[in-house]
Amino acid sequence: MSLPRRSLLAAVPALAAPALAVAQSRDPIRVGAFGPYSGSAAAFGQSMREAIDIVTETRNRAGGVGGRRIEVVHADDGGRPEEAATIARRFATRDRVVLAFGSVSSPASLSASQVFRDEEVPQIVITATSQRLTRLGNEWIFRSTVPDRKQVSDLVDFIAGKHPQARRFATICVNDDFGRGGVEAFGEMARAKGLTIVGEERYARGDIDFTAQLTRLRGANPDAVLDWSRYTEGALIIRQLRQMQSNLPIFGSDGYAVPAFVELAGPAAEGVIYVTPFSIATAANNPVAQRLAAELRAAHNKVPDGTHALAYDAANAAYAAIERAGRAERRPIRDTLRQTDMDSTRGRLRFDQTGDPTLVSPVVVIRNGREADARA
Repeated sequence: MSLPRRSLLAAVPALAAPALAVAQSRDPIRVGAFGPYSGSAAAFGQSMREAIDIVTETRNRAGGVGGRRIEVVHADDGGRPEEAATIARRFATRDRVVLAFGSVSSPASLSASQVFRDEEVPQIVITATSQRLTRLGNEWIFRSTVPDRKQVSDLVDFIAGKHPQARRFATICVNDDFGRGGVEAFGEMARAKGLTIVGEERYARGDIDFTAQLTRLRGANPDAVLDWSRYTEGALIIRQLRQMQSNLPIFGSDGYAVPAFVELAGPAAEGVIYVTPFSIATAANNPVAQRLAAELRAAHNKVPDGTHALAYDAANAAYAAIERAGRAERRPIRDTLRQTDMDSTRGRLRFDQTGDPTLVSPVVVIRNGREADARA
């Protein structure tokens, strides 16, 4: 959208110009949101949608941005990269969104990012952690979650400091950008701390039987297991490992960071430790996190998970950027997103030169079926 009537804008004080500029049109400001609203990762997609809608509804009740309502166009990518690319093209051309949130998985986010870069649409990735996303020279991409290498670094530091008895690790991961990236980064950083990888296994997304991989990993005589999986496969892996009478400590990825993980894993989840972009168990003194908790409880009677927090922060940052830009146009919005400096559910949110947030990851442990601060 372009903004006419520049002579009128020139006649008003500079401080009033951005809000007036956004308000020139009375049409809604359209943004897109896409993720796995169906399929094995639907819990992530549902949390993302709930949080974005909460922020949007709150903004709209307060008058929107510059007097204009925000309209969210939702789309289900099912976790499939090819579908994410199709959605991105539709958002950019037919729906003419000024910004897009999504997706959840690294392959889907990466596929969509290539379209958004070509069409010059700002994209805020929600939970995808693959380092590649922000290392390809794409100036239109931002990320709400901490990338995998930073998450891994935070987890390795935690293990070295809190679990010095865990020296020999067996690893298992989903065979995609998310899984491979996490395990490769762990191997590199673990070696720098004097830890050893004694066995590595991979599996295809959607697999349900991991007996062969886990048998080989146990045969390597590890001190602990690292699993870089999403919650569905991760829960199955943990249950099958415990059914093999193994009491090995298990460390996991942020893919565990949804309530569905504990529901699916059941008692086998007890004692599992994982890195997460957010946990309400570590955010008692954060007013933004507590506001999210109150709003989500009122809207859905839920406790916020990591995806809720990431999407909540992304939506708040996006709408503030649109307001600062003073124009509901893609390039000005991208440029003001780069200037983000705000309180979030996870601390002070800023983006580095690649579009990644400068935050430290919490580490949690499942105690009595609930997350607890593993650093406490």
